Amino acid sequence: MISNVVFDFDGTIANSKSALLGVYNQVAEKHRFKPMVEADIPALSRLSIPERCSKMGVPLYKVPSLMVEVARSYRNVVDSVLAFDGMLSVLQTLHRHGLTVGIISSNATENIQRFLSRNGMGSVVQRVHCSSNLFGKDKVISRYLKTYGLTSEQVVYVGDEERDVVACKKTKLRVLSVSWGLDSLDVLTRVNPDSIAHQPTDILQWVAGLNGLPHLA
Repeated sequence: MISNVVFDFDGTIANSKSALLGVYNQVAEKHRFKPMVEADIPALSRLSIPERCSKMGVPLYKVPSLMVEVARSYRNVVDSVLAFDGMLSVLQTLHRHGLTVGIISSNATENIQRFLSRNGMGSVVQRVHCSSNLFGKDKVISRYLKTYGLTSEQVVYVGDEERDVVACKKTKLRVLSVSWGLDSLDVLTRVNPDSIAHQPTDILQWVAGLNGLPHLA
């Protein structure tokens, strides 16, 4: 029985692509890395993280510290970030049916809590767990499970990136990829998540099916 639904944040709940792009370019300019424009994103989304870093001239060893800088700068734009249409209703429905809603993210807890409060989600997301470990999301998920005394059979994960699927496979979590986030549909299909959502209500249908219910409404 599924009792916990854990979400990635940026690109899954938060429509933050433009905000992240602006913040990244500020940090890139400071460190003299190649800037990114929105037209670059479809091609980059088809690459692995090391390939993306190579394309943008970012040394892999600098990625963790850069992520901390990005999260710090994000706080200046977080109030302009909105939720994807339909996500508030999805989270409210999961909460109403007694499911615990959590977030695992490489963003900062302060940023996420401000976003949740501004978008009416503060009362329906019970857990926010953040880590800047970009390449070890499976370890972050394992810590989440241990912290809250959960087994992999009780938890499902909803995310928008290849690395979400890879991490969930390592931790034996069932994983739903969303097609409206950072990674392209062909990248997500290549790593074979348990299912793919093309609209937020697909999340509810998937969770209902796993719990043997016709629907969640």
